[in-house]
Amino acid sequence: MKDLSVKGTRDLYPEQYARVGHIFEAWRKTALSYGFEEFDSPILETLELYTLKSGDEIVGQLYHFPDKGGRMLALRPELTPSLARMVAKIQSETPKPIKWFSIPRCMRYERPQKGRLREFFQFNVDIIGESSPTADLEIISVAIDSLVNLGLSSKDFVVKVNNRDFVSQYFSSLGFEESQEKSLYKIIDNARKLRREETEAALEELHLDADKKRGVSQYLSLKEMSDLEQLRSGGEGRSSLIELFSLVEAASVSDFVQFDPTIVRGLDYYTGIVFELFDRSERMRAICGGGRYNNLVREFSGKDIPACGFGMGDVVLSEILQDRGLLPTYSRNIDYYLLRVSEKELPVLLGVARHLRSQGLTVEFSYNRTTLKKQMARASKLGARKALIIGEQEISEGRLVEKDLETGNEKKVPIPGRE
Repeated sequence: MKDLSVKGTRDLYPEQYARVGHIFEAWRKTALSYGFEEFDSPILETLELYTLKSGDEIVGQLYHFPDKGGRMLALRPELTPSLARMVAKIQSETPKPIKWFSIPRCMRYERPQKGRLREFFQFNVDIIGESSPTADLEIISVAIDSLVNLGLSSKDFVVKVNNRDFVSQYFSSLGFEESQEKSLYKIIDNARKLRREETEAALEELHLDADKKRGVSQYLSLKEMSDLEQLRSGGEGRSSLIELFSLVEAASVSDFVQFDPTIVRGLDYYTGIVFELFDRSERMRAICGGGRYNNLVREFSGKDIPACGFGMGDVVLSEILQDRGLLPTYSRNIDYYLLRVSEKELPVLLGVARHLRSQGLTVEFSYNRTTLKKQMARASKLGARKALIIGEQEISEGRLVEKDLETGNEKKVPIPGRE
């Protein structure tokens, strides 16, 4: 049979979808516990929305096309631009800070590989209209607790933190030009994934003088916050990092968080704190990434509105939870399976089913009458907890046979809805 599925997408059969739903439940529970409100946006946006934020180079990573009116549209690859567009419309009349979250389905045209698909769900959490470092801490804390609520601990994952202002101010003090900084950031971002020799070879291609080489080497040698505190350069970005880590300590999440100079995030719109969450083994891609993006909303509203947030995909996270045995065993959770002796009992069965369902119970029965043996076999296969046997004699007595399928015990009960 020809496979007509689209490369890089998933068929989420009930068992797989239940596991994704388990992750969604933890995400939603965590965000709500922090006082965030849930929202959503269209899956279709104008292509301009993304080029305005990330430039024309983003086009190659998108599913984009002209609609019947000739307008260039794109399937959303992430939610942040949509969030900025939406906030720009209502920011003047909405109290700040705005605390929103969403769990959208996204599409990105990339090469499918382990931990990365072209279609995925993403947990997005953002605070708009607040510049305090406490908001940065809050965003990082939501990311941490969303994983803790799934059964992971500080032994399983780490939040690696840096500050884009610190990075920019540090290298500007060394005389780096903006064009050099962009190339340098890419090398720094890859440094933790490559051997030292490969990083040094990439730096050679920038043709740096001796002072700049020493500055880069000193930067990459930073390991702990104590190293950062002894560093004289770095400006306000350095001070912001030190302040954030004092808040991290006060919030009792320091076991999860560490400074990492190689975290710079590839997107240009980040302006301050940036962070990524990794499995401790770092055998997989980042679980989550985010930071502060104070300039993005201005692109849509013309006003400076500070913002910070993160996006967490379900693909890498699902693999980590699967490896650690933290995904639930799939179960249909059928409360009652109704069995009828003949077609004469069907009207009563339908009434019983409706009544039980109105009580919030899950009810199944056979649409076509078969033998009681086959009906009971179906009930067992579905994992039903109890069976109700409906026959002519039971109806005349006003009491049905209820069988506990886990223990095998039977008892007579009043006909539900006729008590």
